[in-house]
Amino acid sequence: MRFLFIFVILILFVACSGTSDPKELFDQGKYKKAFSLWQPLAKEGDLKAQNYIAIHHYLGLGVQRDYKLAKGWFEKAATNGLPDAQYNLGVMYENGEGVSKDYVAAYMWFYLANQNGNINASKRMQGLAEEHKLFPNQMKRAVELAKEHSLPQSH
Repeated sequence: MRFLFIFVILILFVACSGTSDPKELFDQGKYKKAFSLWQPLAKEGDLKAQNYIAIHHYLGLGVQRDYKLAKGWFEKAATNGLPDAQYNLGVMYENGEGVSKDYVAAYMWFYLANQNGNINASKRMQGLAEEHKLFPNQMKRAVELAKEHSLPQSH
């Protein structure tokens, strides 16, 4: 009988000890809970949290879809050097989601993301070139703009 009691207590403990890791919750599809945990971190300046808050708004995961809020959060993290946020901001400019479609801006953000280690950014840059969405002088201008920004690299 004592064993059964300990077993039941152990099961209840395990069942109630859910994760408080917002990334893990996000990956499990528990978007509202993940969002509530990301939000204070994002407001404190955590770049990854800012990127995830933006993703929630961009895709409408656990919150109402809002491209304007997504852009704002992506921009906060991107201008501080987070490669994934730079990539995501580039996607918004390439697709014209919440911003005017701007291939030069998209290329600039993809260039920065690529320079900072985002492995998908070079494919997007190549796609813009191969699909003739930019002329060579526009790509050159985008790279110049990226260098003018002299954004910090993420650590």
